[in-house]
Amino acid sequence: MTVPTNLITGFLGVGKTTAVLDLLARKAAGSRWAVLVNEYGEVGVDGALIDGAAPAGVTVREVGGGCVCCASAPYLGVALHFLLIDAKPDRLLIETTGLGHPARLIDTLRASYRGRLDVRATLGLIDPADFAQPAMRANPIFREQVELADVLVLNKLDAAGPALVAEFQAWANDLDPPKLLVAATERGRIDEAWLDLEADRAPPSRPRQGSEPQAARTAPTPDGAGSGVPHARGWTFPPDVVFDRDRVVALLAAPGLVRAKGVFRTPYEWYAVNRARTSAPTVTPTAYRRDSRVEAFADAPDWAAFERELRAAILPPR
Repeated sequence: MTVPTNLITGFLGVGKTTAVLDLLARKAAGSRWAVLVNEYGEVGVDGALIDGAAPAGVTVREVGGGCVCCASAPYLGVALHFLLIDAKPDRLLIETTGLGHPARLIDTLRASYRGRLDVRATLGLIDPADFAQPAMRANPIFREQVELADVLVLNKLDAAGPALVAEFQAWANDLDPPKLLVAATERGRIDEAWLDLEADRAPPSRPRQGSEPQAARTAPTPDGAGSGVPHARGWTFPPDVVFDRDRVVALLAAPGLVRAKGVFRTPYEWYAVNRARTSAPTVTPTAYRRDSRVEAFADAPDWAAFERELRAAILPPR
């Protein structure tokens, strides 16, 4: 049986450890949870805090000395191996370092632990004090954490004024691809149900002002249905589907499209592709990992032909 696994991400001081401890305190009696804490420094503190405060049925392991996607990567496999053997967990939480690149960790978990771990929603926490700084929003690590998050949570709501909360909601609702959920909370309070949100089960409600966490907009469902805009169509594919980068870019650059955008997994990287009218598509690496997806707009579309070309760009499984 695969173990449901979630990443808890966020910049330094955002309250990740507090959120993890709150989840552990409310877990079902008798359930077994495991926590892997990635510390940037050599001397771990967060792991010790969780281990000292966790209830019965929780096993904690720590990997220090840098991000597990790069500097500490050799130790990740060892820590996970013994954690899964010792704890035999019903759920695994991974608290990433605030200075790391968690997208690479997602790639490693999916590639190396297929059949053992079920990677579910990634939660990204944001501190209002960080969000209020334009320089922080432009920080590459902050932006990568936002791109990766399936559930985006404004923590420390009690420290944010109404104007900042409204600005956060508008900013988060405008992110593309959209999040499964945008919420706000205090003291790291996370609804356990958020851990298991899926693209086709996102809450339907719109954001509302208030102190309680609220759902934002839902993600498009992966049924190939139109987006509601005339002459528009969208497709999504599971994260294990891999595309030929050049064929996808060529398809989105083809005449006849007036707008196209998407996120695709390729053999060595994930890319965001964006094209407006006659301009050439821009292609940039992205930390988004939930699925591959494309939305296309055309004046006189032949969607059947477009879909054939899109599916022809899928590489055979290795």
